[in-house]
Amino acid sequence: MQIVSVFGFVTLGLCAASTVVPRNNAIRKGNFEAQIPRVIGGKPAGANEFTSTAYIEMYDGTSNGGICTGSLIAPNVVLTAGHCTYIDETSKFTASEFQVGFTHTMPDPMVLFKGYSVSKVITHPKFSMYDLVDDIALLILKDSIPSSVAPTIKIYDGEFYLETPLRAAGFGVTDPLNDTSVPTELMAVDLGVGKSSLCSRNSDTYTPKTQICTDGTEGKDTCQGDSGGPLVTPTDDKEDSIALLGLTSYGTVNSRNPSGLCAAKGASGFYTYIAPYLSWIAEEANLDAKSISVTNRTSSGTSVDGSSSDSSDEESESDDESDSDDDDDNTSSRITNVSANDYIEGEGESDTSSGAAHIQISLTAFGVAAMSMLL
Repeated sequence: MQIVSVFGFVTLGLCAASTVVPRNNAIRKGNFEAQIPRVIGGKPAGANEFTSTAYIEMYDGTSNGGICTGSLIAPNVVLTAGHCTYIDETSKFTASEFQVGFTHTMPDPMVLFKGYSVSKVITHPKFSMYDLVDDIALLILKDSIPSSVAPTIKIYDGEFYLETPLRAAGFGVTDPLNDTSVPTELMAVDLGVGKSSLCSRNSDTYTPKTQICTDGTEGKDTCQGDSGGPLVTPTDDKEDSIALLGLTSYGTVNSRNPSGLCAAKGASGFYTYIAPYLSWIAEEANLDAKSISVTNRTSSGTSVDGSSSDSSDEESESDDESDSDDDDDNTSSRITNVSANDYIEGEGESDTSSGAAHIQISLTAFGVAAMSMLL
């Protein structure tokens, strides 16, 4: 048995080679110990960048709390990670235990944060804290957010490639080994798309149809506290030049990175790919899918599996028809207009067979030393 400290989130993992580490984090309320969220290797986000990013605090009034990040996709809807809605592997925070704010300045984690209240929490029905697949949730706010406070961001509903530029954001320290190096402002970091072979090595539960992983560049990563936060990419749309491609989900623990260190060489961050869930989001939040999404008119590049891919408006219809016949690797970077309703009902159901021997148990005490048991 190997005992590993992993930045203050309690996890107990049982697996053959690796486990997953959620990227939410703890706060301090009274005598409850705080841990600081972080982006590694980033720079301060510009005043006009990531303006739809939400700061989220969860606190149940006793000893359970956490910090996550999200994105405003409609005036009263925040998109975040599914695991941000959980206290432990089975218990969930109630809507009244969330507070949401929109700021580029890090709120004091030692003080009870007061922002916008949440009326309803909707977690994806297939999400489980045991494997962090389908890691996506919606927070329905009690009040609509004025555009002067935070504009909405659209979901990117197109293809992505190894060359696709990625940029993520969050609050926190610049050194994963030094909790005192805490900036006071939102940080952003440029990331690269990882190949499916790397993603599979770094996560037992990697599901290419619904997840994106990064390329393992040393010194650049998101980390604890950034869960649910934006992973954006440029578009060729004049009105929406940046769109939401993914959201921060988890990191990995394996033989090359046994302590689960963020930004370690070869260690990937994993992100929920949002496009496959677009129909589910629209239905649950009573939104029009077309009005909250955007895609590039033309795009091409190298797929995650290494093959060359091209697409255009004229080809999109045939691509949609052919995608369903491809295997996971071939479609991992070429999902266009995937119906989350089909996905939920099983047509595009995620393949978690590689994680059959993997058991991920996330315990209740955010902010206590984490344990990973590798058998």
